[in-house]
Amino acid sequence: MGYFFLSSPPIEDLSFINYRTVKSLSLDKPSRDLIDTMHDMEQIQDWLREYLLSEGIEKLNFVGKLKNETNIEFFASKIRKILNIEIEWYKNVARSEEAFNLIRAAISDAGVTVMTSGIVGNNTHRHLDTNEFRAFAMVDEYAPLIFINFNDSINGKVFSLIHEFAHICIGESSLYNDRDSTATGIKKVEIICNSVAAEILAPDSIFFDSWSKIFSEEQDNERTLRRVAKKFKCGTTVIARKAYDHNLIDYTMYCFIARMAVQHYNETQEKNKKNGGNFYNTLASRIDKRFLRMLTNSVRLGGTLYSDAFRLTNTNRSTFEKLIKNVGGGMYE
Repeated sequence: MGYFFLSSPPIEDLSFINYRTVKSLSLDKPSRDLIDTMHDMEQIQDWLREYLLSEGIEKLNFVGKLKNETNIEFFASKIRKILNIEIEWYKNVARSEEAFNLIRAAISDAGVTVMTSGIVGNNTHRHLDTNEFRAFAMVDEYAPLIFINFNDSINGKVFSLIHEFAHICIGESSLYNDRDSTATGIKKVEIICNSVAAEILAPDSIFFDSWSKIFSEEQDNERTLRRVAKKFKCGTTVIARKAYDHNLIDYTMYCFIARMAVQHYNETQEKNKKNGGNFYNTLASRIDKRFLRMLTNSVRLGGTLYSDAFRLTNTNRSTFEKLIKNVGGGMYE
């Protein structure tokens, strides 16, 4: 309401869009939904930084540590070490949903807050558009944060999660907005992060043998792509890109696979919108469990007001307590 009494509209800091993957003109004026989501995440990050400093927690030693690293296999091996995952970690999951949860938990345990949502706050009428952004990363030496657009495909979310973690290791914030995965002219840092994410999802040392074996059975590039993607629990676009980079398929086939992936995503969106769900399960899935644990403990010890906790979690007194019981965030331990 205070805005109505100003002599001119407030000037907002929109410098974050300079970190976008594809410098599209459509993002020169980001939507109110994106701006409000970023502001919400900034509040969480600010609270986390102050909390961690008050607890005497040291800086995370991997933030910005790989700033000048260009060796993709070495970069990926460092990330695996930070996240404490094996090179064939994907063998421990049955589906892409499990892959996302595993990587998300590993990143959170390493000290990076991972938030996800498909709407602004709790407003179901304000859907976040994947054509505008798929994810973003906010670098901080104490409290780095990754936000994943939940409206993306599950394979897209897994890729974005690793892509954004690579950005944090480089020490550069990111606004990932390459929706079609066919954009050209992207920055070098984006090419590195894409390659690192693909290497963690499907390591070259294993990928080539898998491709050769499956192709010998199928004798068809498209069927081979889909079977290899299924093996590594990742999207066909990731495998298509690796295959194209290694001259196993041509650019036309790569673009075809990328378009088909987007088409399949668009076709399933309407179906997914009709599906309901438990409110508290949905709310819990959006919030980083490590952050929620610290927040509830701070509230319990009197370090944070309930009103601030409600604001940071988009809850009220009733829904906040039910959320804690649903997640087991620490308040009742």
